Amino acid sequence: MEAQRLSKILGNCPKETIEALAGPVMETRSVSVIRKPTKTLVMVRMQETVAKADFFLGELLACEALVEVEGQKGFALMAGDDTQKVLCAAVLDAVCKSRLPERKAIEDALLAEEEKIAESRRQEIRKHASSRVQFNTLDVEY
Repeated sequence: MEAQRLSKILGNCPKETIEALAGPVMETRSVSVIRKPTKTLVMVRMQETVAKADFFLGELLACEALVEVEGQKGFALMAGDDTQKVLCAAVLDAVCKSRLPERKAIEDALLAEEEKIAESRRQEIRKHASSRVQFNTLDVEY
C-alpha cells in the first residue's frame, strides 16, 4: 500500500481500530521507539482560489512518532494530541512497509476501514445535498 493512501486511512481511523491492529504486533514483535510520541505544531498551507496564491492559514496541533519494528522504520504524524494513537499508527506504518506475515491481514483490515470511511462521507454528503445552493441561477436575466 502506498504511503499517502496509508496515511489518509490512518488519519481517519478511530483510535480503537488503530490500537486493535497495532496491539498484537507490539506484543509479539521487537518494537523500538526511536522518537517518542511528541506534540508539535504544523503550519497549514492553503491556496487562495482566485489568484491561486499560497498562504499559511495558521498552526495545527499534531503528534508525531518514529518507531522501528523488526528493522523497518515507521513514522506517523497526526492532527490532535493523542500520543497513543500516533505511536500505534507508526507501528502500523512500519508493518505495512515490511515483509512481516501480519502485513496482509493489517492491510486488509485497513482497506475495509477505508471503505467504511468512504461510505460515512457519502452518507454525510447525501444528508446535506438537499440544502445545497445553486449560485449559477443568479446569472439569469429577467
